[in-house]
Amino acid sequence: MPTPSTPASRKRWRWIAIITATLAVTAAGITMASAATSAVPNVRFTKLYYNSPGTDTRTNASLNAEYVQVTNRGTTTVTLTGWTIRDKSGHTYKLSGTLPAGHSRIVHTGRGTDGRPNGHRYWQSGNYVWNNTGDTATLRTDKGATVHTCTWGRTGSYILCGGSAPAPTKTSVAPSKSASASPSPARTSVPSTPATPPTVSSSPDIPVESSGLSRKRCNSMLVKVSCGLR
Repeated sequence: MPTPSTPASRKRWRWIAIITATLAVTAAGITMASAATSAVPNVRFTKLYYNSPGTDTRTNASLNAEYVQVTNRGTTTVTLTGWTIRDKSGHTYKLSGTLPAGHSRIVHTGRGTDGRPNGHRYWQSGNYVWNNTGDTATLRTDKGATVHTCTWGRTGSYILCGGSAPAPTKTSVAPSKSASASPSPARTSVPSTPATPPTVSSSPDIPVESSGLSRKRCNSMLVKVSCGLR
């Protein structure tokens, strides 16, 4: 005949059940958190041209020579709607649409028609966004999760955030650009010919949102900068 359970034994089994349930819930939470972390798409800044050629006249050609390039380094198409690109001062650009695996999107600072040429977008700003004397670009998802950051210092003209060799520094340090309504100060180095936007190229062997476009390799110039990856 089974021995009747005592109040003490029933209490002990109740605590064992509570502890077991707690451990199961904790394990499930850790698993879900790990899955959420690993689910962050492999989209990265690959190039950022923060110091457009010539003086800071704020012409549309000069503004559009300042741009940021974002590349999908993953294996599946990523929906960018709701994602944001912002500088250290909080100037924000909202991305939209999708980005196929292995393709890039380029966002110019100035005004233009999105999709012309294919893979290019425009901030529609009348002022420079990225500071010549140092800044940080931050890429966030529609949920606010930081996917990538790219930081540079006081020298150079652009940074290859993917880890390629940086570009040689200029002989003079350009003043920082201002996002205010007042005109930006002129750089100390002025080209002998009128400034025109540089040819925009994606990172080595990465197409700009369309396999029909030609692939160009970035110049292997040097810049004293660092890229942060989160």
